[in-house]
Amino acid sequence: MALYQWAVTAGAADNPFSDDALIQAMLRFESGLATAQAKIGLIPAEAAGAIATHCTTLTLDGKQLAQEAAETGSLAVPFVRALTVHIAAHDEAAARYVHFGATSQDALDTATALCAKVAVSRLDAVLQRAIRAARALAQHHAATPALARTLLQPATVTSIGLKCAHWTLSLSRVRRRLIRAGVDGLTVSLGGAVGNLAAYGDSGVMLRAELAGVLGLHDPGGTWHTRREDWIALASEGALISGTLAKIARDVAILSQAEVGEASEPVVAGRGSSTAMPHKRNPVLTMRVLAATHAVPAIMASLLAAMPQEHERGLGNWQAELAQYPDVLLRVLAAAEAMADLLDGLQFDPARCRANIDALLGTVFSERLAALLIPVLGRNEAQSLVTSMCRDAVETRTHLRQLAREHVAGDARLKGIAPAELAAVFDVDAAAKPSATEALRLLESLNRPKG
Repeated sequence: MALYQWAVTAGAADNPFSDDALIQAMLRFESGLATAQAKIGLIPAEAAGAIATHCTTLTLDGKQLAQEAAETGSLAVPFVRALTVHIAAHDEAAARYVHFGATSQDALDTATALCAKVAVSRLDAVLQRAIRAARALAQHHAATPALARTLLQPATVTSIGLKCAHWTLSLSRVRRRLIRAGVDGLTVSLGGAVGNLAAYGDSGVMLRAELAGVLGLHDPGGTWHTRREDWIALASEGALISGTLAKIARDVAILSQAEVGEASEPVVAGRGSSTAMPHKRNPVLTMRVLAATHAVPAIMASLLAAMPQEHERGLGNWQAELAQYPDVLLRVLAAAEAMADLLDGLQFDPARCRANIDALLGTVFSERLAALLIPVLGRNEAQSLVTSMCRDAVETRTHLRQLAREHVAGDARLKGIAPAELAAVFDVDAAAKPSATEALRLLESLNRPKG
C-alpha cells in the first residue's frame, strides 16, 4: 500500500503513526504510568524502576499484534500480555504492577495522543516555514500588478502581493487554531475500567495529573473514553489546514498553466518530468498538496460519525476512529511539507502578469472608467456606456482607452474630464496600489498581539 500512497503521506520512514511509533508510545504510557504511580506511593519504586527499564528492551512485531488484536478485540490486550511476560522474565514482582488500574483504552488513546503530538509539532514547524515563505512573497510583490479573477474570469487589477498576503494570513490563522486545539486535544487518558479511576482510590486525580507531566501531555481533568469532542476538534483543525493548503495549491495550479503563465514551481532537476513528453514540467508539489488533501473531508465526516460512542466504551465506532484518525494528520503533514517547499521556491513572472492585463484591452479598468463618468452622466447611463464600450473593445480589438477618448471628445457633457484624468484610469500601477496597501496592512496585522 505504501507504493500507492506516495503522494498522500509524509513517508513511512518518519511516519509519527507507524507501527513502531505506536508501540513505542504504548511502552511510554506503561513506563510513565508506573513512574507516576511510584511517585505518589501507589506501587513500589523498585517495581516502577524495573518496568521503566524493561519497557526499553521489549521488541514487538506490529503485524503479529494486529492479528492477535483481531481476536481479543483490543490491541492493548496482546500488548500488555507480552509486556507482562517480558518483565516477569526479569522481575516477577515488578510484573504484578504492569498496567496497574488502567484499561486498554487508556493505553491506546494516550499512545495515539503521543503520536499525534509528534505530528502536530512537525506540522507546526512546517507551517511556520510556509508562513515565512508566503510572507516574503507578499512583501516582495506587494505592488506587482496582476489580474484578479472572480468566478474564474478576469475582474480588475490587484497585486501578487495581496494574493500572497491572504495566503499568509490564512496559514497563520489555521496554525494558531491548531496550537489552541492541541491544548485540549493532546491529553493523557486515564480512567480505568469504566472511567471513574476506582482502582486508585482517592489518588486517581493526582495520578492522572502526574502521568500527564511525565508524558508531556495535558491533563484533561476527566476521562474522555467516550467524550471525544476535544480529540475530534484537533483533527478538525487539521482538516481546516488541509482546506487552506488546497486553496493555495489550486491558485498556484491555475496561475501555472501555460496559457496563464504567471507563476511556476521551483525548478529541481528531474522533478515533474514526463515519460512521453520531454517538453513538460509538471507541477509536482501542487499535485502532492491536492492529492494529499483530497480525501480529508471524507475522513473527517467518518470521524464525526464515530462520535456517538455508547455509554462508557464504544463498540466499533471507537475502533473505526482509531483506524482513521492518523490519516488526517498524516495527509495534512504531507500537504504542508509540499506547500512549504512550493512557497520557498515559487516564482512569479511580473512581465507575464502585465501582458495578461494588457491582453484584455483595458476592459479590466471598466469599474474605474465608470467611476470617472458617473459624476457627470449618472450611474445608469455611465454603466451602460462603459458596458457598450467594453463590448466594442472586444469585438473590434480596440483598446478601451482609445474608445473612451473618442467618447469624451464627442460628448459635450464630458468636456470637463481632463486627458490626464482619463489616462489615470488606465494606469496599471495606480490600479494595483490599493492592493499593495492592503497587502502590507494584512502583513502588519500579523505582528499585532492577539487579544
